[in-house]
Amino acid sequence: MHILWLQWRGISELKNLFNQIHENLLHGSGICVVKNVPIDDDNVSYLSIAKSFGGELLRDSRMPSRSLEADTVIYRVEEDPLNTDPYAHSATNAHFPLHTDCAHFLYPAEVVMLLCVQPSTNDDDGKTILTDVDDILTMLTEQQISELASSRFTWWQGTNKQVQVPILNKSDDGRWRIRFNQATLMREMNASDFAKSPVLQSVIEVLEKIELNPSNSISLTTNDLLIVHNQRVLHGRTAFTSNTSRLLKRIRVKVNDL
Repeated sequence: MHILWLQWRGISELKNLFNQIHENLLHGSGICVVKNVPIDDDNVSYLSIAKSFGGELLRDSRMPSRSLEADTVIYRVEEDPLNTDPYAHSATNAHFPLHTDCAHFLYPAEVVMLLCVQPSTNDDDGKTILTDVDDILTMLTEQQISELASSRFTWWQGTNKQVQVPILNKSDDGRWRIRFNQATLMREMNASDFAKSPVLQSVIEVLEKIELNPSNSISLTTNDLLIVHNQRVLHGRTAFTSNTSRLLKRIRVKVNDL
């Protein structure tokens, strides 16, 4: 796992900063961390980086208003004692396995941004876990890769829309992309069918091994902004102690040229 580490140097240097971020997401590792992004300016600096992509900032209006900022563009990732949704891992202090954001969308957001406002007060808690699709592929057999790229898995079964697409696919430049969210698949397929799928269980086993490797996790600190290519990089989180005020602010961006 390679991370491009960058520094926020003010709005005047935004163009240069964005060019480095965009180049990494397009041709590099797909993982950036920008240090020293202000958290006390009403999200102005954060939103300026997000808007630099020139894409659509996805609104998260399905979440409760108490968890949203900036006209529902920013979602507060924190423990919510009022949460009653068993699939809303982001609103708990529990372990959140490696996943793709918006995995149930026909076209998931290309960019996910997470600004650390307050890390867990316990140093070993709430670590961010990261891995890219290329590392995952090295741990799968050719047969498993073929099945994950050809089988259509059920991600959403709505009244007017169904999303049934493979877990793996290649973009126009020949690079692999991935969508995966264990909770989403279990919900839409039902837990029994999910458990009976050998190839899905193989993916789970691979991701569990990746999560156990300390080199795949980092501790975000206040003012750190994590930016990942959401279709090439899976992200997750270790559990953290309840009532430690851990808070990250998330923005998802649709970006056509990524």
